[in-house]
Amino acid sequence: MDLPIFYSEEDEWKKVMLMYDSALKEVNTKLEILNNEFKLNHQYNPIEHITSRIKTPQSIAKKLRHNNKELTVENIVKYINDVAGMRIICSFTSDIYRIADLIAAQSDVNVLKVKDYITCPKPNGYTSYHMIISVPIYLSEMMVNVKVEIQIRTIAMDFWASLEHKIYYKFEGNAPESIRKELKECAEIVSFLDHKMLSLNEEIRLYNPESEIEHYREVVSESFQSMIRESYGTVIDEEDINQEEDEEKSSQEARQEMYEDLFENTKAEQPDSLEDVLERVEEAKEKNKFFRFFKHNVMNEEMDKM
Repeated sequence: MDLPIFYSEEDEWKKVMLMYDSALKEVNTKLEILNNEFKLNHQYNPIEHITSRIKTPQSIAKKLRHNNKELTVENIVKYINDVAGMRIICSFTSDIYRIADLIAAQSDVNVLKVKDYITCPKPNGYTSYHMIISVPIYLSEMMVNVKVEIQIRTIAMDFWASLEHKIYYKFEGNAPESIRKELKECAEIVSFLDHKMLSLNEEIRLYNPESEIEHYREVVSESFQSMIRESYGTVIDEEDINQEEDEEKSSQEARQEMYEDLFENTKAEQPDSLEDVLERVEEAKEKNKFFRFFKHNVMNEEMDKM
């Protein structure tokens, strides 16, 4: 990256660029993991694509001059929040807030500032969701929290913003009133289109016969994952494995013995008449749900304690 010729702190500048580049890589990895997990669990991709960039030295110098600040490395880090920038493009507005919440929920992510231009669009019609976050970068001798600006938009929002940006620079920020009015109307159309597409997507989901099955699949999957979550970060020695196998074998034998006793007791209580059979059938219907719960939960818990 070429530096402005009047800039003399080249070594410090390279270190700062390393930090911002590392922060972009870290955030991009987080987003890739979240997107892959969402695709696996829901067969749906909330993120269409991601772009990232490091602000050019010329743009940085221009922004500092605009804010009447001296061009130094310290001022760049302190006053320029979008040196490292990332743009996330989604299909629907609901995905924007979902992704923003997932990013904010990361334990090592600190949300410094949020600007919701979807709820409150800019006067020219611009809509997007902006977050300034910091992420920890671990170096050989220290840890530094580095700022990254994230813009989250729908495809339609990004289409409008890209065209508006080109027109803005063509007229150097002084576009004729008629063009500004047309752009504002286009922004309103984009907002209406996003709303209609989101409503259509929600309606399609209501007609999906697999939606209820998918819900139960998610519940079962979460239950299973919660059981093995701690195992991801633990190491078990071979002696402990053998001990666990012995305990599991004893537990299985105890369950088998209990089931055999239950079966024998049931055989001993044969009904004396047809009326007794019908009565027991009705009782079984009433107790069926409870028995299933008891068998799969209470019995197993009691056997584990033995």
